[in-house]
Parts: sequence; structure tokens; C-alpha cells
Amino acid sequence: MAGSQGSIPVTMLSGFLGSGKTTLLRHLLENSSLKIGCIVNDVADVNIDAKLIRNDRTKSRKGEQNTTADLADTIELANGCACCSIQEELFGSFEKLLTIADQKGVKYDRFVLENSGVAEPQNLRDKFNDALASGHPLMARIRLDTMVTMVDSGSFFADWSSKAPLAARPDLGEGGNLRPVVDLLVEQIECADYVLLNKIDLLGREHLDSLTAIVSSLNRLAEVVACEQAKVDIVKRQETTAAARFGIRSFVYARRRPFHPQRLRETVLQWIPVSHNKATGNLQATPGDSPLKAVLRSKGFMWMANSHNTAFFWSHAGQHFEVRDEGEWWAAVPDDEWPEPGMQRDVVIQDFDLSSAFGDRRQEIVFIGRSMQQEAITQRLDGALLTDAEMDQYKQRFCKIPDPSHPDVEHLQQAKRART
Repeated sequence: MAGSQGSIPVTMLSGFLGSGKTTLLRHLLENSSLKIGCIVNDVADVNIDAKLIRNDRTKSRKGEQNTTADLADTIELANGCACCSIQEELFGSFEKLLTIADQKGVKYDRFVLENSGVAEPQNLRDKFNDALASGHPLMARIRLDTMVTMVDSGSFFADWSSKAPLAARPDLGEGGNLRPVVDLLVEQIECADYVLLNKIDLLGREHLDSLTAIVSSLNRLAEVVACEQAKVDIVKRQETTAAARFGIRSFVYARRRPFHPQRLRETVLQWIPVSHNKATGNLQATPGDSPLKAVLRSKGFMWMANSHNTAFFWSHAGQHFEVRDEGEWWAAVPDDEWPEPGMQRDVVIQDFDLSSAFGDRRQEIVFIGRSMQQEAITQRLDGALLTDAEMDQYKQRFCKIPDPSHPDVEHLQQAKRART
């Protein structure tokens, strides 16, 4: 994230309770020469993490007591989970640290925000983006720099296959809701710049390779680092060889035609081998040799024939699958509600089909898995699309009222017609 020159970088630390976040932070404070300010975030009545860090910082390497002022380098987020708190409260904690720095006449090298176990890093990242876009004055002094996720290697596979909601798993962090455990686990990995696989001593070599391959396939841009007791010294890239060894790869299913809801349900959704399938009313997966059984993770946008303007999001991980409403397609949104001209608007336009009147409506689903049958999966999905005759009926039903005018798109369409 961009910020003004000289702004203090912020590292956001996520991961389930017990993954080793506090241990990592203590290791960082004890072994780094940097001046680090900490915001510790726990939804429990007593913020144990903050107390642990403060206890460590009251002692020097020789066992001597430091000054009370040093304790203020760690701030508790008073009202619990940052992603559930108002933006002003989260940023108020950063302002406290900056006030401390100004009073001491020192400059922090970095701030670290340790999230609660059930915090949603994507939500927090959005808060920083919104603040930057709105010109929040704090963004002149801090910037979100790095997102780090701690993974408990010993419990990953159990959490990956879990059927439970967060509310039923207080061991992962207080304050959980009905969101599936695996859904948040995947978000924490997919949002990260670094994924630290902690407690690798609890896994055999083969299981560690498999874990590394799965994690790196979920987030190909992240640095995946294995460690014990949250001691991270050397960053090593292991994901390429591990992924290749286990046959993990990905492909994107992209089409510009809507799905027939009933056929999609009968020929695809009921064949996804999960035990928790909201899209089918939690019906058990249809028995048989499904080509989807090798899929570890799939996600993307869906265009459904029974809803012309609504963009749906397909999300599958572990034992959980759901299709959720993501709002309207950009084509159906009035132009004055689009982002202002610039990079974000350009990204929106890139998703438009300039050769049709359907705008950005599309199927765009990425599949990640081990030894997947891409052709068989593609054929099954194609079979759920509208036929030519059904597409004609769809056009007659929904295209009588055109989408709002989008001059930038129309200009590109005219230019394309002129070239052809």
C-alpha cells in the first residue's frame, strides 16, 4: 500500500489462537535492533498477549527493569477484535503510539498489529485502503506494509477438514461467529505476503511437504516459511518443488454464458465432495467418481440465469462450499457509482466483454488441486451452461431493459467495431 515518504510501515499478524503469533512477536522484540511499536488485539476480557509482551519488555537482557515508558510501546486494542471495531478505534491505537514517539522524540522503525485468532485480515486491509482513499490524516504517517499469517502445522489438516463454525471452536479464538473454520483459515492464507508454518516439529517430512504445497497453491505470491517455536531466521522458497512433487496446479474456468441453476445443482454442485454444502441445502455429496474430488480450493465469480444483475461468488475449501451474493455486476451499476477514473476503474473495464451487451457478467472460477482432471471438470461445468435455445429466451427476458450507460466502455466498443 502506498503512503507518504517517511511513513512507518505496519506489519499485520494473523492466525488462529495457539498458532504462535505472540511467540513470534516476542522473538522479534528480543532479537531485533529495530524500534518496534505493538498493538495487541484479543477479544477476551483479559488481554493475555499484551501482558506477556509487557512482561518480557520489563526486563533487559541482564534482567534489569526497564522504565515504565517502555511499557507504553505496547498498546491494547481495548474493545476487542480489530475487524469488528470501528475504524477510529483501530487507528486511535496507532495514534497513541505516534504520540508516544513524539513525546519521546524517537521514531519507530515499524508497527506490528497482532490480530485476535478470529480476526478477518481482508476486512482489516480494506480499512487501511478506505482510510487511504478518503485522505485520513493518519495515512501520512503509517502505511500497511506486510501481512503475515501464522499457521499451526500440527492442527492444519484437522482445521482444513473441519465442518464446524468458528463459534463452536473457541480454542481457535474467542468471539467467533457462524463462519466456517476452513473459510477463515483460507482467507488468512490468501491475504498474506508471508505464511509461516509454525510447529513443523509436529509433522513428518512428507506431511510438511504436503502442507507446504497446499499453502503455496492457495497463495502463489506469498513466501512460505517453515519454522519451530516461531523462530524465523532464513526465508527459503520451498513451495515450487513441493507443489510439483505433489502434482498441485491450477486452471481458470472462464465462460461468457450463464449457468442453468437446476442443472448446475444436479450435475456439479452435488458432486463436490464436501460435507457442508450450503448451495445444495447441505445435501450429502452424490456418490460416484467425481472429477471434482481432487480439487483442494476453488473460488470465483458466477453468472446465474435466474438473476441477471447479481454477481455470485463460488467458494470451496476443504469440507465447505457455498455460493453467496456479491452484489451487482458493474454493468448494472450506474456510471456515477463506479470508481473515479484511474487504475481501479480500468480494472473494472478489463472484465467487460466488448463484443456483447452483457458487460462484465461471466463465469470466472479458479480451481486448485492435486492431479485434477481439467477436461472432465470443464465438460461438467459446460453442461450446466444455458443452451443456445435457452440463451435466446434469456435475452428476450432480460435484455429488454438495457444496462446503465457507461461512456468509457462504449468508447472502447466503438473503437473495436472500427478496427473490425
